[in-house]
Amino acid sequence: MRVASIVFASPLPQLSKEFDYSIPSSLEEKVSFGSLVAVPFGTAKKPKTGFVVAIKNESSFAKELAEVSSVLSESSVLTIEQYELCKAIAKRQAGLVGELLSTAVPKLSVRADKAFSAVQPPEKIPKQVNTARRTFITPGLLDVEEEKRWTTIFLKIASANLAEGRSVIIVAPDFRDLEVLESVLTSSSLSDKAVRISSEDSLTDRWKAHLRASSGETLITYGTRGAVFAPSSNLGAILIWDDGDDSHFEQGAPYWNTRDVALTRSELESCDIVFAAHSPSAEASRLIEIGYLQHEVFESSKPPVRISVSNERLDEETYSLISKILSSDKPVLIQVSNLGYASAIACLKCKEIRRCQDCNTALWIDPNKVARCRSCKNQFSSQCECGGSNYRSISVGSQALTDQLSRSFPEANVIHTSGLERITRIERKGTLVISTPGAEPSVSGGYELIVFSDSLNMIGMPRLRALENACSKWANALAKISKTGRAIYVGITGDLADQIRSSNFHEIVHRDVLERGELGLPPSTRTLSITSSSRDDLKIMKEQLTELLPEMRLVAETATTVAFNYSIASGAETAATVSRSASDLSRASKHKKPGQRVFFVNMDDNKVI
Repeated sequence: MRVASIVFASPLPQLSKEFDYSIPSSLEEKVSFGSLVAVPFGTAKKPKTGFVVAIKNESSFAKELAEVSSVLSESSVLTIEQYELCKAIAKRQAGLVGELLSTAVPKLSVRADKAFSAVQPPEKIPKQVNTARRTFITPGLLDVEEEKRWTTIFLKIASANLAEGRSVIIVAPDFRDLEVLESVLTSSSLSDKAVRISSEDSLTDRWKAHLRASSGETLITYGTRGAVFAPSSNLGAILIWDDGDDSHFEQGAPYWNTRDVALTRSELESCDIVFAAHSPSAEASRLIEIGYLQHEVFESSKPPVRISVSNERLDEETYSLISKILSSDKPVLIQVSNLGYASAIACLKCKEIRRCQDCNTALWIDPNKVARCRSCKNQFSSQCECGGSNYRSISVGSQALTDQLSRSFPEANVIHTSGLERITRIERKGTLVISTPGAEPSVSGGYELIVFSDSLNMIGMPRLRALENACSKWANALAKISKTGRAIYVGITGDLADQIRSSNFHEIVHRDVLERGELGLPPSTRTLSITSSSRDDLKIMKEQLTELLPEMRLVAETATTVAFNYSIASGAETAATVSRSASDLSRASKHKKPGQRVFFVNMDDNKVI
């Protein structure tokens, strides 16, 4: 009897193991590692879809085995490398393999599968053993210098790997970066060897792309964060653009991020890894500091920078400069930190800042002019508890500033862009763009002026990563400036102002990392958060971990979450202990509802401090 070990793409802890099924003789030639199969499951024998991860001659399960019902795809849809990667990340993140399989393999598209099965797969190239190189690249700051752009650099690396029979994976934060990358790919000779993996694509397109990437063909596989799990034959290099961007962080359990998955995969498959960014993440800066990553800098031109110490977003000199540039039919960009009409509001009657009644977070006025909590998203009426019904804006949001400047510059084309709009490119003419950080559209030839109007607010946010994130957003926007353009930062003072004038973002982040290290804060350590809807279960978990892992330090605690700081060296032990405790306490819980998950574990919570 031949036996197949099956795993399921499921977030349920009770399904986080391999299940044995016998293979009927009629399917023996069709079932192999990575096959997508249907099997009867549970006492009701309901059909369930799973992946074959082993073929063996016998099972240790004592009872009679149920049989595999059918094979759902003619192709092998899960590679050994993908499965090993999922297991490694689940172990690192104290999570479940089943949570990661749905990222590694998209949902089946029957129509696309039948069409692909008729295509003869290429002959697979034997895996070549490489000496992995680990690099961080700082590309030229100005995108107008094409040879020093990150896309040009990445395509050169990809081309060299393809010429030697090795595949490449390129991962970028979002659709804006993919559009830039695709424009370069389309104009190159490599477009026929590129396959896109993105959650934004249709089910059919995602399945077609996955099957092609699984086929053994030497390819450039590119996409957003899920692409880091994509199948890739004879992988030569993983290239990551802007690893510190929030879009690289998965918001659901087990809360993995592109950088750590890429580092793990590089070690498992002995392939090169290249990070690139205009401003490094704190983690990348630390890896450069300890010599794990070699730093390569592409020197380029840097725009002149003026620091405005005015209390106003746009002082008289800046207004005059904007008007002059728009009159000369050239584009201007103003970066605003917050979306909406007001980032905070105060009651005109009692003078108090309006706050959420549930979590005490300051209210803001959203794009629909509704008072809303930023944390829990609850809506509120315009009437304050004191009875007052009017308010004033503490800080004007991007929509309100757009309305104001549309009146100030009636002859100009004034555009608002944020994560809600998909404006990725504009024409080079007298256009005034008001954008939230990260949503700045590209313009051929670059902006003639960029104003960072909320610089002080961005570095003053009560978050450990405020300065790091601000540098990233500033640098990426600054890259869109013209060779003759200039930049203005509002509110920056002291040593930081001197560093900003030279656009030395690497040095700014490096100093910040050293200061954090002296305090024992990430990235020199890691931060674990555990969330539960049951206060009693969370209290027991906290007490148990404090006893089992006494070296951990409690850094934050609310009614639903506890957070600890722990050493990088103890990561494997900490993850294993947390995983066991979560499993044991979940089974013993008297408060959980059927099918409910008791604990959500984030081994690298970058927002808790």
